[in-house]
Amino acid sequence: MTLRLMRQEGVITEAEYLAALRDLADASTASVVDGSNLVMARWSAELYGFLQADYLYDSTQSYTDLAGSGQVARPGTYAGDHPRAQLSLRNSRIGFRFRAPEHRAVRASARFEADLVGDWASPAYTGASGQPTEGQFFASPDLRMRHAYLKVETPVVDVLVGQTWHLFGWQPIYQPNTYGAPGELFSRAPQLRLSRTVTGKAVTLEVEGAAVRPPGRDSAIPEGEAGIRLAFNGWRGVQTVGATGTRLVPASIALTGDVRALAIANYPTGGTVAAPSLKSTYDISKTGGGVAVDAFLPVIPARTADTGNALSLLGEFVYGQGMGDLYSGLSSGLAVPALVPVPAGSPPGTPSTTPYNPQLDAGLVTVDAKGNATVIQWQTLRAGLQYTLPGLDGRFWIAANYANVTSPNAPRLITQIGATATARATTNAPAIRNVLNWFNVYFMSELTPAVRLGFAYAYSNDKYLDGQSGTNHRLEGSAYYVF
Repeated sequence: MTLRLMRQEGVITEAEYLAALRDLADASTASVVDGSNLVMARWSAELYGFLQADYLYDSTQSYTDLAGSGQVARPGTYAGDHPRAQLSLRNSRIGFRFRAPEHRAVRASARFEADLVGDWASPAYTGASGQPTEGQFFASPDLRMRHAYLKVETPVVDVLVGQTWHLFGWQPIYQPNTYGAPGELFSRAPQLRLSRTVTGKAVTLEVEGAAVRPPGRDSAIPEGEAGIRLAFNGWRGVQTVGATGTRLVPASIALTGDVRALAIANYPTGGTVAAPSLKSTYDISKTGGGVAVDAFLPVIPARTADTGNALSLLGEFVYGQGMGDLYSGLSSGLAVPALVPVPAGSPPGTPSTTPYNPQLDAGLVTVDAKGNATVIQWQTLRAGLQYTLPGLDGRFWIAANYANVTSPNAPRLITQIGATATARATTNAPAIRNVLNWFNVYFMSELTPAVRLGFAYAYSNDKYLDGQSGTNHRLEGSAYYVF
């Protein structure tokens, strides 16, 4: 029995029906969601997922199979002057959804989802410790937990506990029709989330807040996220999240905010710029976070019975600081500086081989040209169009996406301490990316409800602080089996 029929026969309530549709949309594996394509019982354990096979050709050796916001290799280097081809199935995933019958107006559900992108290290050709060989990377990838949470929905408030998407950017609702786009908020974390949805005939209002795993546990303060989203139910368009989550959804706009505490542990102070000293109990507290505005607009609305000749616009603008980890592979060459502490009791200037450990992930903080700890600023802009061709029952569409990534304070930042300002600027300008511009075109077809094919071209251009640019051209062919 389908969801729609179960609602009509009174097997499930209207609230259960709407909750199940929201879960389908979030899974990003369903075809156009109208309540007619899911079979379930009052107690349910549902298997879902997809198999994804990618063939990738890059004009440089800059990326693994997932490009994300990684940097293009500079021209004149070996990687920047040689191509690369990859065949990967690592983005395939499998998930389970569990639901209990409604009990006294309370609905309980759970979800577990995993993929094969668990090995984050790039292939090593030298047998480096902790890094896989190329054969291991592609043929024996590691299983990775994506989602694992329980959710309790009540007439007053909904509660989610576990790991799922960050609320910031209202993920994954506004993710584009492609995989691995730079400048795309793409992150999951353990959290406690409270939400409230008010559904009217014309408008649906969602308000949510979450306490999320802090980006650095030694700050001792959870990350805080909150947002509000407004959907216009009568104005609907076709949207594909990733490559497998095509659905008919209403126009919407969302505003989310993020606040996070960053503790830079044992920060070197005193001594000289080239050889600072340490205080074993000293740290520096910084505040990160940002604001994101997202929107989905059906330029040519879609009809429920025929999704052909439908055009939709998707957009996102983000500004913040200390939040590079909320993107995939975003650092622009900005990392924790290679500060070298002075051994206890030694005079200033004494060399040391002991590296400095800030106890904080890269891409969040670095230092400015004066050696002061500084939070890295980020600004990203992303826009996308999706057009479903007429006369083909909605089974062929074209998507085009654009992204711009900048770090407003990058020109003032460095990645290692030098003895003079001249030495610092000379050393770091080639390593730091100032601007990334990217666009792609994606052609997709749905041969059957279970089989999809896609072909994409992507152009990436990185401009570094010294004025030099790196360019990569990527061709991608993909096949999907959706279940």
